[in-house]
Amino acid sequence: MENSDIYIFRVTPYRESSILYDAVVKEYGKITFIHKGIKSNKRKNALQLFCSYNINWSGKSNIKFLRNIESINPIKNFKDNHKIIGMYYNEIMFYLTKNDYKIDKLYNHYDDCLRKLADSKYNYLIDLNIFEIGLLILTGHYIFFDHDLNGNLIKEDKRYAYIPEQGPKLEIDYKETYSGSTLMALSGQIEYDLETLKESRVFMRRLIDYYIQPKKIKTREILEYIML
Repeated sequence: MENSDIYIFRVTPYRESSILYDAVVKEYGKITFIHKGIKSNKRKNALQLFCSYNINWSGKSNIKFLRNIESINPIKNFKDNHKIIGMYYNEIMFYLTKNDYKIDKLYNHYDDCLRKLADSKYNYLIDLNIFEIGLLILTGHYIFFDHDLNGNLIKEDKRYAYIPEQGPKLEIDYKETYSGSTLMALSGQIEYDLETLKESRVFMRRLIDYYIQPKKIKTREILEYIML
């Protein structure tokens, strides 16, 4: 029997009375659990998104069995807008992670990013960048923004193409280029301004699309609406 802290990020009905949960599990990564008989049990409720739980679980197959469940460390002031952004987090995490693939810090990254969403002093667009970049790095992708392919430091006044799994390339004529200041903001070297923040979202959208293709992100339309 194992004991772990988890977040549920995908809920799927299973047969007549059960539910499958895709969960991010502390010190493990992504695991799928079955909650047997929960839909026919009037004394217990299904597990909720954006709530942390401590559980006992077991199993050797691809689907593990939930045992004891306890809610822990609730996120305060997690509002509807936060939940919409959280649904986007959940969707890209589902696409970028593999079942039973060990990612030690995935739980911590997800937990930190959800709690930052609930803190009004943070900018949602910056939160999105932080979550996406961290998730890409944790899932094994080579992401960097502080130097170009030749090892030269990024310059604020130059424009660069970005080649996935290789990095920034100093470029003049390439149709999709990004300012050095945007790349430096993404790497945390300088603060965002309105222009670099806007361009950073264009950049991150293209990068995420590259890694999940041919899948389409369903929550993106709603996400763009609340950012207006």
